[in-house]
Amino acid sequence: MAKIINMNKFESFGSVLVVLGIGLLTGYAMYLFVQAPDVPIIVRLGVVSLVAGILLILLALTKERLMEKRRKLI
Repeated sequence: MAKIINMNKFESFGSVLVVLGIGLLTGYAMYLFVQAPDVPIIVRLGVVSLVAGILLILLALTKERLMEKRRKLI
């Protein structure tokens, strides 16, 4: 199988750890935000929708870039 990303193992592992850390912190912050009783429900839904939309866009862009790199290798 062709190598898609030209990184050594330490850089790849570091990237995974950074993404995992950001994901965990964001998830925990969102959990605390949603559980806060003094925040109106419409604000909670709006913020959760905004974060979910940003994550979906980032995932779509990442997928697109990986597909472009695959096409260039073939």
